[in-house]
Amino acid sequence: MFLYLDNLIQTQGTQEELLLIPSPQYLKIINSQRMKINEFSKFYTDLTEKSNYFIEQIHSSLRSSGLKKNIDVVEVQDHEKYLEIKSFLKNSISVFPESLYNKVKTNKIYKDQGYLLISRDSKVIIEANSLQGIFYGVQTFIQLLNSAQDKFSLINLGILDFPSLQIRGISDDISRGQAPKIENLKKFIKIISHYKINQYYLVYMLDMFKFENYPDIGKDRGAYSKEEIRELIDFAKKWFIEVIPVFQTIGHWDNTLQNPNYWKYGEFQGSNSLNIANEEIYEMLDKMIGELSEVFTSDYFHIGADESEDVGKVNSKSYIDEVGLGNAYLKHYKKVYEIVKKHGYQKVIIYHDVLYKFKEVLENLPKDMIILYWKYNVKKTHPILDKVKKFDFPIIVSPSIMDFNRIFPSIDKYEQNISYLLKYGYEKGAIGEITSSWGDYRNKEIRENRIYGFIFSAMVGWNPLKEINKFKFWKGLFIHFFGIDDHRLVEIFSKFRLIQDKNLLHTRPSGYYNHFFAHPFNKKTSRYKKSIKTKGYEKLISDLEAIIEKCENLEKIIPKNNVNIRNLAFIAKHLKFYCKKRINSKTSIEYIFKKDENRKDRLIKEIEDLKEYLTDLLNEYEILWLNCSRKEGFKSIKQKYLWLLKFYDDKLNELRTNSQWEDPNIPSELIYLDSNKIHEAHKTYYKKDIYIDEEIDHAYLQVIAGSFAKIYINNEYIGHVITRRTLNFVGIEKNIQIFNIKDFIRKGENLIIIENFDYIGGIGPINVLGIIKLKSEELIFIKTDKTWLGSTPNGNDWKNVKSFGKPPKATGGLSWPDFERNLPSKADDGMPFLNTLISKISKKYFWFVKLIVKLFNRYDIIE
Repeated sequence: MFLYLDNLIQTQGTQEELLLIPSPQYLKIINSQRMKINEFSKFYTDLTEKSNYFIEQIHSSLRSSGLKKNIDVVEVQDHEKYLEIKSFLKNSISVFPESLYNKVKTNKIYKDQGYLLISRDSKVIIEANSLQGIFYGVQTFIQLLNSAQDKFSLINLGILDFPSLQIRGISDDISRGQAPKIENLKKFIKIISHYKINQYYLVYMLDMFKFENYPDIGKDRGAYSKEEIRELIDFAKKWFIEVIPVFQTIGHWDNTLQNPNYWKYGEFQGSNSLNIANEEIYEMLDKMIGELSEVFTSDYFHIGADESEDVGKVNSKSYIDEVGLGNAYLKHYKKVYEIVKKHGYQKVIIYHDVLYKFKEVLENLPKDMIILYWKYNVKKTHPILDKVKKFDFPIIVSPSIMDFNRIFPSIDKYEQNISYLLKYGYEKGAIGEITSSWGDYRNKEIRENRIYGFIFSAMVGWNPLKEINKFKFWKGLFIHFFGIDDHRLVEIFSKFRLIQDKNLLHTRPSGYYNHFFAHPFNKKTSRYKKSIKTKGYEKLISDLEAIIEKCENLEKIIPKNNVNIRNLAFIAKHLKFYCKKRINSKTSIEYIFKKDENRKDRLIKEIEDLKEYLTDLLNEYEILWLNCSRKEGFKSIKQKYLWLLKFYDDKLNELRTNSQWEDPNIPSELIYLDSNKIHEAHKTYYKKDIYIDEEIDHAYLQVIAGSFAKIYINNEYIGHVITRRTLNFVGIEKNIQIFNIKDFIRKGENLIIIENFDYIGGIGPINVLGIIKLKSEELIFIKTDKTWLGSTPNGNDWKNVKSFGKPPKATGGLSWPDFERNLPSKADDGMPFLNTLISKISKKYFWFVKLIVKLFNRYDIIE
């Protein structure tokens, strides 16, 4: 197969830098003589009509550079012309040593994906054994033109190219709250195909697909229909990309297992893991995978199976005790493998992080299963990968673009992670790489900012052993992605890199959002003032303002992907607000201590400006979100911005009315009974008597569990709460619940009982806040504190509970809820972290956790 371009004009020009992403395996510059495409140039090809879009890509690039008419395209039927082309090809391959050329031509990956591109003597030829190879040659040809100053010429050179890794993919998280529109997924596919990525994984499909057999799974989550997935896959095939589902088959089920209709399938209510002792799960998995197989037509199917941390804790415990954890996992993996194979998939992928721990799994797992080794660090060696490789499994390595729970990906970290892991994996015989992006904690990130890390992984994945010149890479990225080489782009990305590398925000990147959304006036102590570090912020604000201006100017002139410049400007605006917010929080505490009227006026003006800035920021965020993603999931994140605006309104009201500062956190404490049951699933009861002596107007109760709680009032069941540390959307949304209890409360004695199940083996802490408004408008507050009593399951031995203190101590900040609008207290996404930590440490170190919490409380470290 070939594309042959004739009648280029010999022209003069200086040697220009070749900025190719990815860099070819073999490139030989014949001489610096330039050849320019002109109106008399002509394409000859033996490709069929359905491949015309290859040439249309070239035409599109040339038109954007000012070409007035398309180059003529001639399907080669003339025997003499065919012989002319064949002769040119035969004479041209001599630019490479014959031994090299012959060796490459017999390489299977070259046959499947490689290409030859030669430009000389006013002609260019792209030749390959496959359409995919021709496609990749076209991408390189377009980049050669982009690298030229005039965008129409190229030098005399030869390229013999193919990937070192058969698989070069990306894994795109669509399940944690931000579901991209089909058009945005298409945009990603088209972009990454230009850089020769060939697989695209959708994570996770277990509740982002509209299953006909289980219509309530994924409801209101932005799930995709079969028709939409078919449309996406048909589009991706055109760009030589396989779309592959990552469908979890044991862990990461907490979105679905929040639903009582599916509790029977889980290890416990709200668990992250399926109950592998329950044969019914295989019937469900069979039906779901069967439906996926109707539309996902790749040979590959990814069964997930990572981070199944709840297995064996409750419902499958007796089964695990009987057969052993390793054997239980092995049986489960084999059953899932058989289901996947039954539905026509030839290549089954599984994550490494659980299975590698069990020798019986490594010895007996089907040897054609592909093990995906993921690791997000900057280490150069990987002993676990070595261990897995000894058992002769095909291996794919998976680094990350380090964007999880960050305002912007950590560039320096992902460059190292991708480079080191891919090189190590390739040297150990890996068949491919899949670079991941994760949307932990609601996927708040601007997803368009993922693309730069994906392109970098394409560069490394094509040839992991090749040393990357990062300056040339970024220059090439700017030219090919934005269509312009401008020093301002370097300055923008350098500043974002520097902010993280030099810790200019005084917080780790993954902690940014917790500080951003934290109550700006949470405390008023001098120690808290000292804990708000703002050193260098004024200079940083000035730098960010310069970035915003540069983005606004660039957006007017760049030829393509303008929205991505807008996204960069938004990041700078976001960071600017963050700095101003922290400075203002510090200023507020100073005013509380000094009570200076002039200072108060300035503080009011600052807050008014911040509120206006934040309103604009939220409006722009919504536009950018809806530009690429579905509306589902946005309401949750928007509410966090609205809480912040409310906090500023409350402060303005306090200042204008000369009111005393009031603690914005709820007064209820995080209580627990004891620590005897650490590492065991156990049940605890908590109770409180409430006396009411008149008629009730309204009554509400907010409950935080540890980890599953049932609420009873006067022996009537009210409802349940599931509170877990989770990365997934539904769990985070439901960690705190409000109940309308008016119909359950009566005049006289009332008994509140919380039946708490700590399935994860922590200490089963709870936090309860209630408000009862009487007809007289008197308010009665219900709050957990040391006056509550606790008991073990026999219910006879009630004793005083213990406490970790009220917010913002062990729980972090918990603002007052809006009971009537059913808006629970605003909390950061890691709120149940303490109980999770306790469940993982040795019992003998529980005293140390209490000491750390005590020190945090004393030094006002938690917001």
